[in-house]
Order: sequence, then structure tokens, then C-alpha cells
Amino acid sequence: MKKLYPLKWKFVECLVFLSSVTLLFSCSGKDKTRGEEGGEVAAVQQESKRPLNPADIAVPAGTTIEAVATGLTYPVDVTFDEKGIAYIAEAGGHTYGTKPDQAPEARILQLMPNGTTTVLYDRVVPMNNIRDNASSADMEEGLIPPLTGVTYHDGKLYISHRSRYSTYDLATKEFKTIVNGLPSWGEFLNAKPVFKDGKMYFFLSTQGNSGVQEKHWVDVIDTFNKPEAHEIPGEDVTLTGQNYWVPTDKMKLVEADSVETGVYVALGQKTKAGQVINGEEICNGAFYSCNPDGSDLKRIAWGFRSSFGYRFSPAGKLITTMNSANPMPPRGLYFDYEPVYEVVPGEWYGWPDFYSGIPITDKRFEVKEDVRKFALTDATHRKLLKGKTKPRQPVALLPVHSAAEGMVFGNSSLGVPEQDILVAEFGVIVPFFKGKDFHPKLPKGVPQEEDAPPGVKYNWPGFKVQQVNLATGEATDFIYNKNNLPASAKGTGGLERPIQLEWSHDGALYIVDFGVVEFDDNGMNAHPFTGVLWKVSKSK
Repeated sequence: MKKLYPLKWKFVECLVFLSSVTLLFSCSGKDKTRGEEGGEVAAVQQESKRPLNPADIAVPAGTTIEAVATGLTYPVDVTFDEKGIAYIAEAGGHTYGTKPDQAPEARILQLMPNGTTTVLYDRVVPMNNIRDNASSADMEEGLIPPLTGVTYHDGKLYISHRSRYSTYDLATKEFKTIVNGLPSWGEFLNAKPVFKDGKMYFFLSTQGNSGVQEKHWVDVIDTFNKPEAHEIPGEDVTLTGQNYWVPTDKMKLVEADSVETGVYVALGQKTKAGQVINGEEICNGAFYSCNPDGSDLKRIAWGFRSSFGYRFSPAGKLITTMNSANPMPPRGLYFDYEPVYEVVPGEWYGWPDFYSGIPITDKRFEVKEDVRKFALTDATHRKLLKGKTKPRQPVALLPVHSAAEGMVFGNSSLGVPEQDILVAEFGVIVPFFKGKDFHPKLPKGVPQEEDAPPGVKYNWPGFKVQQVNLATGEATDFIYNKNNLPASAKGTGGLERPIQLEWSHDGALYIVDFGVVEFDDNGMNAHPFTGVLWKVSKSK
């Protein structure tokens, strides 16, 4: 088992996130103010690079929506302390379609009730230090982009960033990494910390889409010089010997145009039928708990794919959204749902062979003649499922490829039952089916409408906040653009890409809007200074 230090995504089929590198941030219109320790801190005064018009957004009766922070660059989370001060996490580079020439540094912003915004923390580990060390446990202190979350708890900010969890003490200004060396060198990452009964809980995502490296993960491996990066199972698994040709033509680390690779192994390693991959306690696609100082780290359940949102219900149940699998070759698939699960300790949820509780061999996931096969043997399935014929099923299924991200439980202040959840849907990256108004030339390989399973007809799923009744699984639109399109599609001023939600102490709902993410011939392209923090509250 690897030692863990407790103290210490141009291929058009991509539908959700990805990777790149970072560039030092500089911002016009930036003032300087004196910090508490006498040093200078940046007072952020950034002009929004997209039009904003709250009137374009449909909100529940009796509520209003306003933009309280604009011109943000790649915001991913917000949290509040007892005084109502907000702290915003900006992701930085290396993911979400950010590009080298426009990816500012990862950082934490402090937003005061009067609207003043300052940079609280922005020390980033240099790229050469990242590339020269196999594990983050051997890297210097600081942020490793991208940031994925920030949570206020007991006087400190708990920050999730690639392969690490760190704290920032608001009183002493001390930044300290408490969980280090996590296997998180792919396109999907470890996510936001949440707290319950004195324990910190977090999710460590799979590093890739479906068990084997794909184009976007290869880009990350090359950027960070992590040739040994691969998925890690939570228990011993026996493989069926499926291998796939992974494109490596633009890699600096590999001379070949493609290399044959199996699941759960490093890039370029082939597997064979009957091969056993040893499981480890710290594995990918799993939930964990630990003490607030990072000690007593324990796994709860595994076999998930990629989650960005999870919270505890009023009854104490851990509920999570889960991103659908993407059509990323070589083992991608279309038409996976965006499921919502109850996390039950000790269970295996089926990844990399089950998606939304459905086997990858199901006809739902076929596109023309493309048939999917199991990566793990039937005997392994039986062992991991402990006698059951299928994994635990989702409690709700959200729209296909809507990219369900952050979530919160309801709050009576806005008339949402406490047992329901609100889900931020980032939205599909490449719209298809009925999409010719916006994409007259559908990419080669993208399914046409006749390829879709029954009931799957859409163009722009996501880009909204949905309310989900966990008892019935019913999902309804809660906050959404009146034209049902992302703002940038028609140049309107509404929601673009909701990624996270949070309640303030006065019962207002805050929506973190990541900003404009387009898809062009060069792949995903995220636009800086287009992020917004929206506030939804009762009408006065």
C-alpha cells in the first residue's frame, strides 16, 4: 500500500470537464490595501466580461436574484463564517477547459458584506516542483491547482485542491496541509470537505472516465509529469484483460502516437485475462472521513465515479450527486444519467463496470456497433457486490449529461422542504440532438437523434438549479434561464454554468456560476472574468 501522509479532459466527444496549465494572474483595475499583518493584499475590482441581467432568470415566486460578485475567474465554491463574510474559491489552471494563456492562479477571495473583495490566499506550488516530485507529500507547501472547494469550520477554512486538503486559520493566517499524497493526478479530483459530528468527510474521485486513460487524462499526465498515474481499486480485483489504444501523439513523455493500455494500470501497460490488481485502502472513487486535523483517515464506501456535491441530510444520511460517464474514447459511453445516491458504508457502487446502477454492457450505452465490455470478471462482481446481482441503485436520476455538480438540502426560507435537495447543473459541453440551430455541423462520431434511447431527446441539458424530491426521485426546475439556454448561447444575461450552491446564515441561496465555457476546434475553452456569485433571497 502506498504511504499516505495524513498530516501533511481536440476530441469533440468530451461532455464535462478538463485540463491545462496555469499562468501567473495579473488583473487590470487592481488596488492595494494593507493586510492585518502589515503586508499588501489585492483588493479585487474586476470588470465582468459577460452581460448580466437577472431578469433573464426564472426564480420562485416571492424571491429575487442578484449578482453580488462579478468578474470572477473560474469560481468553484463559496462558504460563510459566523459574521456573514464570504470566502470564494477560484480554481486556477489545469482543468475545466482553462488554457495556458488565460488561467490565473488558484486563490481564495474574501468577500465582505459591504462588497469589498480581497485576495486572502494565493500561494501556488511552482510547476517545476510539481513535475519533479511523484507525490504531493514531497512538494512544498501551498495550493496545487485546481481548487475544488472551500468550507468554513471552527475558525478555519478547509480547502480542497489537487491531491491535498489544507486549512487556513483566519486568526493566525497559517496555511497548513492536513491530508497529503492522495492519488489525484487525473482530470477528476478530490472534492469539497464537509463536516458532521466532529468529523471531516470528503470524496476522492476516479482520475479518469472509465478505468483507462483517455485523451484528456493523458494531457494531465504530460503536464504534470506523472507517467505512473492510474486508478487504484479499493479491493483486489481480477481483470478480463480488456486493453485499449490510448492516443499519445502530442505527449512529451511518449514517442508513439498511441499505446495499448488496460484498466487500473499505468499508461502503456497491457493487462491480460485473470490478472489481479491489488486493492488499497486509499483508492479512487471513494468517500472518506477523518478528524479535522487529517488524522484517523478511514474509507466509507467506494466504486463511485466523480462527484462534486454531497451533503448530510437532516436524518444524517450522506447524499451525493454523481457525474455521468462521458463519451471519451477509448472506453467512453453516451446516455449515462446524472445519478443521486445515498452513501452506505462498506458498499461497492459498481464503477468501472456499472454506471447509474446499470451494467456497461446494457444496450442503453451502445452507439451503433460500439459494444461495451466488462473490465472486471463476474467473480469479482459477485465478491464486491456481496451476493447482490447489481449495485445499490440511485435514489434519483437527473437529465442525461446535465453535469450535476454541487448540492444543498432544502431550506424553509425559500420554501424548499429540508428533505429535498437543490442541485447545480453545470450543463453539457457539446450540445447535440436538435442542436443544428447552434451546431450546424455535428462532430463526427456524435450520436444522432435516432441513436438515442427512448425518452432521450435534448439539446441543452443543465445550466440550471433543479429541486429533487429524494423520496420520489422527481426533479423539477427551480432556478433557470427563461429561454432554457445558457446565457452565452443567445447573448443574454442569465445563468451560465452553475457549479456549486450554499446557504448563508440569513437563509439566502448563493449560486456559484463558473462562467463561460465554450467548445471549439481546439477543445474546451473557459473564459476568465465571466464567473458570477448569484444571491437568491426573499423579495423585500
